[in-house]
Amino acid sequence: MKALIIIAMLGLSTWGCSTRGGETLPSFDLLLSDSTTTLHTADIREGNPIALLFFSPDCEHCQHETETIIHHMDSLKGVRFFFITNDPLDRLKMFDHVYKLNKYSNITLAWDNQFLFPRHFKGAYPPYLVIYDRDRRMRGAFEGGLEANKMIQFVNSL
Repeated sequence: MKALIIIAMLGLSTWGCSTRGGETLPSFDLLLSDSTTTLHTADIREGNPIALLFFSPDCEHCQHETETIIHHMDSLKGVRFFFITNDPLDRLKMFDHVYKLNKYSNITLAWDNQFLFPRHFKGAYPPYLVIYDRDRRMRGAFEGGLEANKMIQFVNSL
């Protein structure tokens, strides 16, 4: 009976997480919040861990994930965050205004007006966090976001 409980607990602790064996950062174009600059994900440099956060500005879980990242920025300043949404651009700009994300040099806001992120990640639904190592290799994908301490531990293990 104890073994069954332990197995169930281990299963719950990894719920919402998947890995794809080191898949490289996908190549697609995103529009930055200025609505004129295009970000080519293929141009994102190696050297720092990369986190793609697929979010919706109106999603409470996404808002919580954003607050978590901001409140723990001292421990996450070495991570390059790309907040990606396919919601209307005016909502992205309002989200930036509320959370003042533009003051963080390691956070980039991007608009996926071609719905490439959910197509590549097979129907990913916000919040969906994908973390890549310093060599642009996927190390984890997390449905529903990730708690701060787990995010920090995960990034530090890369």
